[in-house]
Amino acid sequence: MLAQWDDLVPKFVKVMPRDYKRVLQHIQKALADGLTGDDALTAAFEENARDIARISGS
Repeated sequence: MLAQWDDLVPKFVKVMPRDYKRVLQHIQKALADGLTGDDALTAAFEENARDIARISGS
């Protein structure tokens, strides 16, 4: 595998839990809205807690 690393890297797939992806999106939105640091993280946490998509548990 290491000998063929450059050929195999494009075949790797990034796996990300939906909740984590959703929180990252909320953080980006908070930053775009002008929040910084802990304020952006808090806003993202609160938005994720209200997100109906989260209720499914995924």
